[in-house]
Amino acid sequence: VRQRAKCQLVCSSWRDIVLEKGIAVVVDVNDVGLFPKDQMNFAPTMSSTPLRIPQSTSSLQVHNSTNNNPSLISSPIQNHPCRSLLRGLLNHSHSSLEALVLNEFLPLQPAIDLHPALPYLRKLRRLDISRVPSITDDTLHLISTFIGERLEVLYMKGLKHVTNEGVVHLVQSCRNLRVLDVSQVHQLDDETGLAIGLHLTKLEVLHGKDNYKLTNKSVDLITRNCKNLVQVTLWGCIRLTHAAPPTKLVLLNLWGCHNLTDDAASRMTTLPHLRSLCVSECLRLTDRFVLGITRSAPPQLMHLQLRYLRRITDASLESISHGMPGLYSLDVSFCSKLTIRGLAQLLTESCTSLSELRLYSCRQLDVEGGSLMNGGRNGGNGRGVGGGRQLVQALRSVREVSILSFLDLRECQQHGQFARDELYLNGMTELGFDETLHGLFVRPASCNGELRRQLVANLSDADGLAIPHTTWKRNDPL
Repeated sequence: VRQRAKCQLVCSSWRDIVLEKGIAVVVDVNDVGLFPKDQMNFAPTMSSTPLRIPQSTSSLQVHNSTNNNPSLISSPIQNHPCRSLLRGLLNHSHSSLEALVLNEFLPLQPAIDLHPALPYLRKLRRLDISRVPSITDDTLHLISTFIGERLEVLYMKGLKHVTNEGVVHLVQSCRNLRVLDVSQVHQLDDETGLAIGLHLTKLEVLHGKDNYKLTNKSVDLITRNCKNLVQVTLWGCIRLTHAAPPTKLVLLNLWGCHNLTDDAASRMTTLPHLRSLCVSECLRLTDRFVLGITRSAPPQLMHLQLRYLRRITDASLESISHGMPGLYSLDVSFCSKLTIRGLAQLLTESCTSLSELRLYSCRQLDVEGGSLMNGGRNGGNGRGVGGGRQLVQALRSVREVSILSFLDLRECQQHGQFARDELYLNGMTELGFDETLHGLFVRPASCNGELRRQLVANLSDADGLAIPHTTWKRNDPL
C-alpha cells in the first residue's frame, strides 16, 4: 500500500495507473503498520505522521462534502490523521477494495469518512462496522443502496444507534450474504429475525449473541429457510425454548438460553455433521437432556460444553462415556452434583479420545481434602484424603492409551485453606502433567490411531460441506 501510494508522486501517468488499479485490496484500521495505535484516539496533537495519501482531482470530487463546511475541515476531529488516512485509502481504492474493517474505529464520522466513498467501492465484499458508536440507520441505508447486493460478509456487532427498520432495510438488499454478525445489537427483535429468515437464504454463518428479544418465531424461520447454515451462535437468547437447526450445522452455541428445555435434545439428534455443541448455563437442562443427545449423538461430535448445568449427575457422565466415543473436549465446570467416582469412570472409558476435561469450581470433588481447620494432613489413616488420588489411579490404569493433555481442577476444594496432597501431586507428575496454575494440569498433546482417523474423516467432511473461511479479520471469541 505504501509503495503504491508513493508511485503516484512520480508523474501524472503513474498516478493515473495507480488510480485505475487501486491502492489497497484490504483496509483494516487494526493494522498497526498503517494505523499506529498511539494515533487511534481523538487527540489533536500526534507524535508521528502516518502515511500521506496525495489528493487527486477525482478524490477531491468524491469527498467534496467536507469542502462545503470549513468548520469541519478546521476542527481537531476532522484533522485526525487516521481519519485522513482512511479517506485517502478509500478514495484511491475504488477499483480494488474487497474488504473494509472499521471495527472499534471510534474517531469515525461516517458522513465524512465513509458515506462519500460507498457508491464507488464496486468490489467490496466484506465489511466490518462493529462497535463504531457513530454508525446509524443512515449508514445502513447507504450500504444497502450501493453495495448490499455484493456483500458476502458483514459484521455489525455492538451497534447502539441502529434500529430494526435500518437493519431490515439492509437485510432485504443483502441477499448474497454468507456471514452475518448482529451480536449485542440489543434493540433487534423478531422483525429483524423474520427478515433474515426470509431474505438471507444463502447464509452459512450467523452470530446473534445477546439478541435477547429474539424468540422461536423468527429463529425457527431462520433455521428452516437458511439450509446452508454451518455455524449458529444464539448465546444469551433467553426467550428460546428449543432449537431446530439445519442438517448441515457444524457448530451450535446456545450458551445462556435459560428457557431451553430437555425436549430440545430431540431436535439435535438429526445433525450428522455437528462437531461442537454448547448449552452452558441453560439452567433448566437435566440428565434427561444429556441422555437424549447421547442416545443418538452425532457421530462427529467432538466438543461439548455443559457449564453451570447444576442439575446433571454422574448419569450424564456415564451416558457421555458410552454414547460419545469420539468426544475430544468436555466442559462440566460448576456442575455441583458430579462425583469423583463418575469422573474416574469417564476418564477410563473415554480415554482414547478425550483430550481436554474442564472441572473448574466443582468444589464437591474436594480433590485434595485436608482442611487446615482439622489438622490439614493428607495420608496415613486415610481421613482427610481428597478425591485426586482416585483420578490418578484412573489415569494410571489407561496411561498407555489415554490422550488426556488438559485437566482443569482449579477451585475443586471444599475448604478455603487446605494442605496439599503430595501423593496426588506426585502421581500427576509421574503421569507427565505439569501444574501450570494451582489445580491446572497440562502435558504434551498426544495422538493415537483412532483420533487420527477421526480427524481425517472430519477434514474430508468439512471439504464436502465447503465450510466458509471467515478469518479475514480479527475474530472475537464466542
